[in-house]
Amino acid sequence: MTLKQGRLEATAAGFSARARLRAPLLGLLLLAAGLALQWASARSPEIVERRFARGVYPVVAGGLGRVAALVPISIAECALVALGVWLAAGLGRLAFARDRRRRIGRAGARALLGAGALYAAFLLLWGLNYQRQPFATIAGLPVRPSGVDELATLCGALVQEANAAREGLPEDEAGAMRLAGGPREALARTEAGFRAAAARHPVLAGPAARPKPLLASAALSWLGITGIYSPFTAEPNVNLTLPDPALPFSAAHEVAHQRGFAREDEANYLGYLACRLHPDPDFRYSGRLAASVYALNALASRDRAAWERIEAARSPGVRRDLAALLAWAERYRGPAERVSRRVNDAYLRSQGQDQGVTSYGRVVDLLLAERRAAGEPAAE
Repeated sequence: MTLKQGRLEATAAGFSARARLRAPLLGLLLLAAGLALQWASARSPEIVERRFARGVYPVVAGGLGRVAALVPISIAECALVALGVWLAAGLGRLAFARDRRRRIGRAGARALLGAGALYAAFLLLWGLNYQRQPFATIAGLPVRPSGVDELATLCGALVQEANAAREGLPEDEAGAMRLAGGPREALARTEAGFRAAAARHPVLAGPAARPKPLLASAALSWLGITGIYSPFTAEPNVNLTLPDPALPFSAAHEVAHQRGFAREDEANYLGYLACRLHPDPDFRYSGRLAASVYALNALASRDRAAWERIEAARSPGVRRDLAALLAWAERYRGPAERVSRRVNDAYLRSQGQDQGVTSYGRVVDLLLAERRAAGEPAAE
């Protein structure tokens, strides 16, 4: 080997080493930039609301949603399956590779770069909506701590409304509510509720979104997941194993995420609102049933006697529907569901929802505020 050849090889080795360092460093920079952006946006909700939630996000989500609407199945689900196959194939090759240590190092560097890019994309495509102004502020709803009497009045009203909405709905052979046209047809009707809700709250207006049925619905059931929104494709996705009484509300919840409301408590309230204002009776019932369950769960922890009295007022049809929901939950209960719950809890906390999964109960505060804004009585 000549001196010149040695210098060339040393230079090439230096370039190769720098290239190997570049990917993990870029990944760390992207992660750090994402964390800094999330920290700064949490301190400026008005700016996030004006510049991102009502500026950048509707344009980005609208474009992605129009492309996703061209495909009848979930693009995100297909991409996730493809990613799983690719990772499995990569692990298979790694197991039989002779230069395993070098390959692991390269894979780790790429994984760090991928994690940084994924996190940055998540924030810029949707995740910053966690830091927007609360819906109560946007809508002028008077959220404040409530007494047990006010909560009991809400529960009683919701139970009576659910009982009335349940009357006349079609039933299956077990006597549970059956969706007109079936679950898939119901998904296509979800948008009508948001058109009605947008007439009351223009911030809910947006490009039409048709929730998509998940092919792996059974797998999600074992994880305790009723639906999932993909920010990378702007697709609301719904678990089709859900009993019919719960499916319209779950679909509306995911569309609320697509409209830019990331917080779970707000998506629950907006899902209820879109169902309550929906032109179809099965949607109106599903929203009221879900709201009554949230409210009564909150009451049970504060006044058991009042909970028992109001729960006993449910109609036979509503009781059959609740039994179907309980049977579904029991069928899929297991270790995977508990692990999924812990992961979801950690995710919510990472996005600034300090109460984790217990934030789902805060929908009741919005339900109470809506009643106050309408001037309804605060106590029985």
